[in-house]
Amino acid sequence: MSSGKLIYTLAGHSKKVVSAVFSTDGRKIATSSYDSTAKIWDVTTGKLLFTLDKHRGEIYAAVFSPDGRKIVTASDDKTAMVWDVSSGKLLHTLEGHARQVQSAVFSPDGKKILNASLDNNAKIWDVFAGKIIFALEGSPDWVKSGVFSPDGLKIATTSQNNTANLWDAITGKPLHNFQGQSNFLTTPRFSPDNNQIVTAAEDNAAILWDANSGNVLQHLIGHRNEFRSIEFSTNGKKIVTASWDKTVKIWEAHTGKLLHTLDGHTADIRSAFFSPDGSKIVTASWDKTAKVWDAVTGKILFSLNGHTDWVEFANFSPDGKKIVTTSVDKTAKIWSAFTGKLLENLNGHTDRVERAIFYPDGSRLITTSWDATVKIWEVSTGKIIRSINLGPNAIFGDLNFSNNNLVAFSNSEIKVFSLITGKQLVSYNAIDNKDYISILPNNYYLASSNVAKLLYYVNKDLKVITFEQLDVKYNRPDKVLEAIGNTDTALIKSYRKAWEKRIKKLGIDTTAFRDGYSVPEADFVNRDDIEYEQKNGKLTLHFKGVDSTYKLDRFNVWVNEVPVYGQRGISIRIRSKNDFDTTITIKLSQGENRIETSISNVNGTESYRMPLIVNYTAAVNQKEMTRFIGIGIDKFADNKYNLQYSSKDIRDLSIKLKEKYGDNIIIDTLFNENVTVSNVKALKQKLQQTTENDKVIIAYSGHGMLSKDYDYYLSTYTVNFEKPEQNGLPYDELENLLDSIPARKKLMLIDACHSGEVDKEDLVALNASSDSLIKGLKPVAYKKEGQLGLKNSFELMQGLFVNVGKSTGATIISAAAGTQFALERNDLKNGVFTYAILEAMKNNTTMKISELKRIVGLRVEELTKGLQKPTSRNETIAVDWNIW
Repeated sequence: MSSGKLIYTLAGHSKKVVSAVFSTDGRKIATSSYDSTAKIWDVTTGKLLFTLDKHRGEIYAAVFSPDGRKIVTASDDKTAMVWDVSSGKLLHTLEGHARQVQSAVFSPDGKKILNASLDNNAKIWDVFAGKIIFALEGSPDWVKSGVFSPDGLKIATTSQNNTANLWDAITGKPLHNFQGQSNFLTTPRFSPDNNQIVTAAEDNAAILWDANSGNVLQHLIGHRNEFRSIEFSTNGKKIVTASWDKTVKIWEAHTGKLLHTLDGHTADIRSAFFSPDGSKIVTASWDKTAKVWDAVTGKILFSLNGHTDWVEFANFSPDGKKIVTTSVDKTAKIWSAFTGKLLENLNGHTDRVERAIFYPDGSRLITTSWDATVKIWEVSTGKIIRSINLGPNAIFGDLNFSNNNLVAFSNSEIKVFSLITGKQLVSYNAIDNKDYISILPNNYYLASSNVAKLLYYVNKDLKVITFEQLDVKYNRPDKVLEAIGNTDTALIKSYRKAWEKRIKKLGIDTTAFRDGYSVPEADFVNRDDIEYEQKNGKLTLHFKGVDSTYKLDRFNVWVNEVPVYGQRGISIRIRSKNDFDTTITIKLSQGENRIETSISNVNGTESYRMPLIVNYTAAVNQKEMTRFIGIGIDKFADNKYNLQYSSKDIRDLSIKLKEKYGDNIIIDTLFNENVTVSNVKALKQKLQQTTENDKVIIAYSGHGMLSKDYDYYLSTYTVNFEKPEQNGLPYDELENLLDSIPARKKLMLIDACHSGEVDKEDLVALNASSDSLIKGLKPVAYKKEGQLGLKNSFELMQGLFVNVGKSTGATIISAAAGTQFALERNDLKNGVFTYAILEAMKNNTTMKISELKRIVGLRVEELTKGLQKPTSRNETIAVDWNIW
């Protein structure tokens, strides 16, 4: 037997610790505490790797996803947070609850998260998107706990108002309300086959429910006091309950028949667990003993005597050969599950030992104690491998393992290291509850869309370089995901394809990318000579650019965020020089003009843009025209994909815009068989006839789909829905209509579904909605093996680099997020998105772009009960203009 000699003591937490989590390989430990921090420790060295402190309140729970790649934390700050285990990146902040989040759990497939909160709601979130799928509404009191069924198709919750509820995990639809007990005590337990649920309450009874019908199957009545625990056996045939009445009872799950009462303890029973094979039960009691029982006969096999104070916990090793017990006597003990012989006495804690759990392979054991330490023991020898001192007042609760690495939860910078090499993989900073950035050591990063305005690079000379300047080179989500070991190859491929498309669109030669930072400088030399008030519609600008290290590649000028020379600008690469000097003349728009310029070097780094603002007042007020291009297609050569209202959407928009603008609008439309790639591209000639003061509105209504190479296409009359690259309209061609045209006020509206691949569960959600929603919406195809479906969409293709990349200067609003349908409604006789726009036109005499986005977004969500939420793919930041 080992001496249990303490090898390491590490200082740490300052308040109560509520969870400790082991990595599966045993190399790290995470601890979380009421001090609003979590800590990650290296088991081998005992080193505190980092302290995490992003939550703004006590952390109640930390749970790994089934594959061990993510972790979700629940906090008093009313949020849950989803973290990437390998990178430490905060993937999503799940905010929306009005009170603290009591618990958070993953679905069995790891795709959803269930939060339970004191605001009387439980919410289901999409793990990948970080967006709420639906709320489980209807509880008149706070939700205490929630759990997924083993197959992930149902959810059971308990509430403070003495009810339990069963929900459809796919649609959020309430299935059953379980009533008949006073104040549920424990989290509901599903049987392994998903067909039964057992609940226990303060009325000293348990009820077995049919998880399909919601009917009561059996009342498990017999205990004389409150329950401490309730568990199904591994095969689901039996249930074991433990109570403060000093007894444990075994029940037949199918009939609810009481098989045995395990009567032998002389004090309250703290826990009861089946062995992995279901043949035995181990119980822990405040009578200072643990006991092992035959689960078939109910007879006591032996008593584990040796503790000198209350036994807090007892459970089997994964192979069922050993048992661990913990006690208020400051020890844990390892016993033979066959003979009851004491194998190891684990001495080393200085206060009560609260919990213990074996490694999955049974080789090691972790214990937690009121002495504010976590200790790792070698099971075969009883030797302490590691002891982590967490500071005064730390008390532990439950333990948990992941299938991969350890992560903790809190509120400061997070750094993640390779478990193999010990090298830092990625650092993470959360800016606020919505924005984040993850950076690899080689500076590639994955960031939320607004973060570039907040964070900076600093070069070796401590000069600040904005992320926007290096975004083209370093904004590489695909590289970050690869580096942190993400196995979603389809998602990584999609990100890489999106980046490649962006580079191609901007005409950048990536072979010129080099390490190191050199920021070119560029400005208008005659800036100080230009007056704010301008009477001439043309302005001459003297432009100079220089880079001390790299050759110059291209330059551009923006007026009100619209690139004068198109997205690519003017290439000067062929000159192969470090300096550039030219004079240009630009046309001004009526009113205020925000003029910017920049130059880029061959390394993709752009000079700072410093706005020059002038106000142009023409001697004679210039006429402003609006050009509307409407493309509607609901009839196709392959008629099984026909829609109902797409053409009507465009016709209705045309009518309403005509009412708004009268003679100041020119309307061009394409419908059905006339919607061809060549006809759409030909519209560019008409848009070239606009002026700097004109407005251009393009609206498309039809199908949206993805090719096998993750390119986004819009439907034409003859598109091949299986291979949209054949006769489909590339999104780039539609957006190209707005590039390099004189008009500077540009808006694109896309009322199209997210993609060609559709998850079946989303069709279930759709069909479970209001009767007025189209039940037979015809998606292009079901999700195909190896394709992203909902995740890979217009949102992904165009949303990766919003606000930190270069664009046409247009605002682009799509009807739905990438994980949603663009819906039609029979009663509205329009697509919901288009209907909301028409309604906004009717109710508002005038409206700015920002107001349109806000009002239409809220209305679409209201009309679809959250199934659809419009999103802005690209937008101007400093310029907000009146649409009508």
